[in-house]
Amino acid sequence: MTTPLPYRPPGDPVPDPLTPDLYGPVQQPLSGAVELAADRGPVVYVPGAHGGFVAVRREDLPTIHTPAPAPVPVSAGVDPQAQRVAAKGVFAAGAGVGAYFAAGAAAIVVDSLVKVLLAGGVAAGAALATGRRKGGDTYITHHHVANRWFGRSTTTIRNR
Repeated sequence: MTTPLPYRPPGDPVPDPLTPDLYGPVQQPLSGAVELAADRGPVVYVPGAHGGFVAVRREDLPTIHTPAPAPVPVSAGVDPQAQRVAAKGVFAAGAGVGAYFAAGAAAIVVDSLVKVLLAGGVAAGAALATGRRKGGDTYITHHHVANRWFGRSTTTIRNR
C-alpha cells in the first residue's frame, strides 16, 4: 500500500522525489562514538548560542559560590500589611453594623407609614359606613305606644 501524496494546488510544480531538497534538514549519519550515561555523569542543559539547549556535564560547569542573602531587618513596630488587613476588617464590621441599624430604622419608618395609612382607611370607612354626608336630611322618629284596659292601644309616631 502506498502513502498518499500531500495536497498541492493545481498549477504548482510537482517536486521530483529523486532530487534532494537543498533547503530541508540534512540527515546525520547514525554512526560515531557511543557514550554511556553511566560514564559521563549527570548532565545539565544550558542555553546555547543559537537559541537551542546544549548538554553540559555538571562537573564541567564553573562553580561560583554566592554569598547568602543578608537577613531583612525587622522593623520596630507593627507590620503595615497587618495594619491594612486589620483596618479592612474593622471597616467591614462597621459597615455591617451600620447596615443593620439602617435596616432597623427603615423598618420602623415603613411600619409607622403602614399604621397611618390603616388608621386613615379605618376613619374613611367609618365615615362612609355611618352615612354622615353633608347636605342630607336627618329625621328623628319617636314611636309612642300606650296600652289601656281591655286590650285598647294607641300608637303615636312623630318625626322631628
